Amino acid sequence: MLRTKVFRGEEMKILDEATGRVSAVVSTEKVDRDGDVIRAEGWNLGNFLKHPVLLVNHDYYSIRSQIGEWESMEINGNKMTGVARFYIGKGNADADWAFELAKEKSLAFSVGFIPDMEKAAPLNVEDKFGLNGMEFKGQELLEVSAVTIPSNPDALQRFVKTPTLHPVIAEIAEERLADQPEPEAAAIDVAALMERIEQLEERVTAPPETEEVVEAETAPEEVQSDDEPIENVIEFDPYAVAIAAAQEVLEEMEAE
Repeated sequence: MLRTKVFRGEEMKILDEATGRVSAVVSTEKVDRDGDVIRAEGWNLGNFLKHPVLLVNHDYYSIRSQIGEWESMEINGNKMTGVARFYIGKGNADADWAFELAKEKSLAFSVGFIPDMEKAAPLNVEDKFGLNGMEFKGQELLEVSAVTIPSNPDALQRFVKTPTLHPVIAEIAEERLADQPEPEAAAIDVAALMERIEQLEERVTAPPETEEVVEAETAPEEVQSDDEPIENVIEFDPYAVAIAAAQEVLEEMEAE
């Protein structure tokens, strides 16, 4: 049974910016937002240390999801800490962006593990999150992922509205969204805009261009009756002309 737990990278330190090395606490014994506790002494790191990958968002299927590796992972008291090296500057955008988040202390780490349920026990008291969680006393570490946050403000807006978003990630995303600068108002050339408006008015009020009609001699029997419909008459629709002219002006302004 694969489980994941997200931890805020608050105790994180950049060791070497040039090589992308970071030290971080990736797990503690605090009751998490799921109401669970992971005991540090229960971590089994044997298989993990044989292939200590740093993934992005627990993606086990894409070869590009490995954005680095853990140079060390160890238990210190009630915490699990590690030193990661991000593969920065090697053409992997996720690795570069995750390291930028780490430098801003806006990165979260998430441990992927398999708990030994025979050693797990339910917590008997309801915690402050209103959940009766589990106490994990034995668990095998599979990998540790960087849980990244998008940089685009529009993406952030959609991100924080995701109903299944983990509270830790939502907290970081909202903080980054609050830090986004207000968009600057675009400079408007008022004189040029007024000239465009005048040109638009001239187009709308100008009479429609019509082709010269050459009257041909017709026999009396071919003269059209007043009761018959007149075909091929060009009607002037000022509304349609205005819409077309406005669209043309907008396209010209966008192209500049």
